[in-house]
Amino acid sequence: MVDGQGSAAEPPPLEISCPKCGGSNPVAAGERFFTCRFCDTTLVADRSQIVGHFELPRLIDQEQAASALRRWMAGNETVKGLDRKSRLGSISATYFPMWLFRVRRGRSEEVFVEPAAPTPIPTLADLEVPAGQLVPYGRAGASDRADREEVPATIPLATARGWLEDRGVRPVVESSLVEVPLWRVQYEFEGRPYRALVEGSTGKVLATVFPEKSESPYYLVAGLGLFLFGLEGLLISNPLIKILVFGLTGLPLALLAYLVTRKV
Repeated sequence: MVDGQGSAAEPPPLEISCPKCGGSNPVAAGERFFTCRFCDTTLVADRSQIVGHFELPRLIDQEQAASALRRWMAGNETVKGLDRKSRLGSISATYFPMWLFRVRRGRSEEVFVEPAAPTPIPTLADLEVPAGQLVPYGRAGASDRADREEVPATIPLATARGWLEDRGVRPVVESSLVEVPLWRVQYEFEGRPYRALVEGSTGKVLATVFPEKSESPYYLVAGLGLFLFGLEGLLISNPLIKILVFGLTGLPLALLAYLVTRKV
């Protein structure tokens, strides 16, 4: 399990060649000291320059991705009825590369991720590498690889490490490239095209431009309430009458707020 500054599921061991005998040794993630299984030489693994290539299996199919998008459309961020009124278009599979870094912090290690390619949706830069079993690249299944598109890793490892160092994150003790499965979804609402990404392991939806819920009606109701209560507070001096009038005013305002919630 990996997040921007959280813990990570252990990836498969990396094969490191012994500099003395040339034998190949599996070294677990985070392991710095090991003994060559061929010549018994004790070695220190400085893996900051050894880059493993892994991927997350796609656990959500195309239909499940569409369902995840519909649930997101029905949430509080989007305009009312987006899930019912929008029309889904093409849904295509893609994989997006992320640099994964293990950073030593005292006696413990933390995991950080950075995008390994320019992001078509800015929120993709904050993508969390989700829970799941990291597997060596190319072993997620032939059926998955047959119809998927891959975004090439064009951001150099040194550049991504530089971003971490600029934030004071160091030292990096291990670097990996992880391919994260995504579903790219096109949809249309009121004649305008939109796009979103659905993360292929958890179903999390990533979108920047979408039909948002309008906040102006809520501000209007709140402003009206403040005006009426303020005016009544100034004009009425008797506390009991003031409470009664406040209650009578609050009922229609609550009904108005409910109607706005249902319509917007």
